[in-house]
Amino acid sequence: AAGSLQRTAAGRRRETSASACIMASSHASCVSVTRAASRAPASRRHIGRRNGTSLAVPRRVDARADAGGDPIMLWDNDQRKFVDGGCTTTRLDDPCLQGLSITPQEVIERIHKAKGPGGRLDLTGVGLREVPSEVWTLTDLADLQLSNNKLTCLPEGLGDLKHLERLGLAGNRLRSLPESIGNCVKLEGLWAHGNVLGSLPSAIGKCEWLRHLMLAGNRLRALPDGIGDLDALEELSVPGNRLRFIPETIVGCASLRTLDLHGNEIEHLPDAMGKRCRSLEEVSVQGNRLLSVPDSFCDARRLKRLNVAENKLESLPEALGDAAMLTTLWVYANPNLSRLPPSLAANVSLKQIWAEGCALDGNDGDGTEEGNALKAYVSFAAEGGGGKRKTPPALLGLDVNQLARAGMDENKVAPFVRIAELGVVSSWLAGGAQDTPRGYFKLEKWVPPKEVREEHSSQEKAPVLIVAFGSAPGVPNWGGLLKKLRDDVRARGVNNVRGAGAGAAAAVTAARLGFDVLYVADTARSWYGGAGFGDGDAGETAERRWRGAVREISGEYERVVHLGDSMGASAALLFADLADVSLAFCPQVDLVSASIRPGRSAPWMRRYERAMIAAVRRAVDNGSKVVVHTGSWAHDVDQASAVLRGLGSENNTSQATSFADAKTGGSVTVVTHHVDNHRLALALEEGGELLPIVRLALHEQIAATTREGGDDASSSSAAGSKETGGVDDIALKKFNPAVRGI
Repeated sequence: AAGSLQRTAAGRRRETSASACIMASSHASCVSVTRAASRAPASRRHIGRRNGTSLAVPRRVDARADAGGDPIMLWDNDQRKFVDGGCTTTRLDDPCLQGLSITPQEVIERIHKAKGPGGRLDLTGVGLREVPSEVWTLTDLADLQLSNNKLTCLPEGLGDLKHLERLGLAGNRLRSLPESIGNCVKLEGLWAHGNVLGSLPSAIGKCEWLRHLMLAGNRLRALPDGIGDLDALEELSVPGNRLRFIPETIVGCASLRTLDLHGNEIEHLPDAMGKRCRSLEEVSVQGNRLLSVPDSFCDARRLKRLNVAENKLESLPEALGDAAMLTTLWVYANPNLSRLPPSLAANVSLKQIWAEGCALDGNDGDGTEEGNALKAYVSFAAEGGGGKRKTPPALLGLDVNQLARAGMDENKVAPFVRIAELGVVSSWLAGGAQDTPRGYFKLEKWVPPKEVREEHSSQEKAPVLIVAFGSAPGVPNWGGLLKKLRDDVRARGVNNVRGAGAGAAAAVTAARLGFDVLYVADTARSWYGGAGFGDGDAGETAERRWRGAVREISGEYERVVHLGDSMGASAALLFADLADVSLAFCPQVDLVSASIRPGRSAPWMRRYERAMIAAVRRAVDNGSKVVVHTGSWAHDVDQASAVLRGLGSENNTSQATSFADAKTGGSVTVVTHHVDNHRLALALEEGGELLPIVRLALHEQIAATTREGGDDASSSSAAGSKETGGVDDIALKKFNPAVRGI
């Protein structure tokens, strides 16, 4: 790589040139760039080194300038000489380059690096309010990234980029897109989530190569009919908007595989969607106003995941089970849904049905006894769906209220029935009502392993609650990790029954007491802030409703752990004062500058941040611990650091890592991991690092409850004495009685 051209002074300093070093696009050659000036310094100027050899610019560079701007000379390592790089029309004093997070010089360098076929220009997160006009002349550009800036509009010149394949516009303040986008006929991906778009240009239908269209968190009220002309479209994501309907023309998207419409106001889906969109694999229409599911979904031969939870459904298509590849069905929180079609029980691919909060009190489908629909379905599924299914039935998620209405004993239900203590009752407190629930709340209670119950006859209520906040997709997550944690705690306890040493006692205590889990999800994609932040008292009311819904359950426990990723991490911080420990992975704090955010106004976002910081401060004052985990991506590091800046950390910079209150013992800690993307929790999970983080937090809280409650196990037994490493040192293998203190 070549270095920067250094200016020299002769007598008084004169601005004679601007120079830079840039890397060649995707080739092995290295390129340096310097702008020719009317007057060059008399001396030869070094611009860098390659393999220990100094490269120098001749005293005078021969390049012709046109009226459009200064000529650019490019150093080509392959040819070992300067080549004509054309002319620049962007000047260092251009108003749109002032006040950015990078220098005007660097912007110009990036623009010139992007010249030529297949060019890529990345101006993500530099603070642009206007795109330099020269960008729209890069007609060979293939990739343009303008996300996370302050753009409010784009010029019609966008349509001149006829070779553009990828366009990133997420996290700006765009109100509209130019009609000329239809001229970008080679466009394959458009990422415009987190703006304030009120509509899409009808010309979007001309982008016939478009495969990915991401529009989450805007203000769209409708999609243009032209969207049906996108024959190559594979993924359409429009959650968290204001859509009331989907155009009938969407059935023309024959390649559509993933359709995400959750958190809108849609009342009807096109009748032929399931049949005409023959590539559909995943559909999410959660949190809308659907009254029915089209019968054509029974013919969706590739459909694997269907989410119609939190709607107003009264029934499902009788032949829905004919969707041969269906593996997961979410129908929870449809209070008027009276029954599950028997065809689901016969589907050999189906693995899970989540139906908490549904009435399921209709007849059994044969016109027999009213109210026995649930009992009839469970019995039919247990028999193999009429003999069509040889494998165990699909897991069926229900709540205790449903079992009570059906006259079923929760202790005697079939093993494939998963029972939740609480359905969606608390969601009424989050701004919904019994007939229109809002948000997902489900409580799963701890069941000690049989071997531990035999040692301790009395079954105690779990003292610790883990609240798992869902992220932007609007469905409960963390289930996989918490199942691993549950299995881990049980296995350690079982393997150390009647074992010796403080560590063994701690493992048995943890397995006996255990933990309950409350799954919470905001299906409206409002960052658990409702629709009102920034709109007078409505914002405070919305927050109080969510807060009350969480407090209603968590207030019954001795210790509470909050767990969240991305939007869920923001919720973990927004309600941090309701927990003893909050683990937040890559939260959005300063939503105004975040690349992932809801389609709300700037005042709404600023008020949201203030509410979050205030909650974190209350948590510290209460002696609670807040741990923010972030990757090394600069955007996420800055968001994590915003928590410390808001608290007024003494080291008020991005390098600050902690904030503590010596009086209360409360603290905020930022932990940075070497993961250079936003999916930190997933990366830690794949690396086996996530479970130990959550397990340690759980064991600390269980130990605290045993100390406070005077448990028969000593403090050292509960937490693990100094002579052992604590519960984490207990092997998962069978306990060896000949070895003490394992």
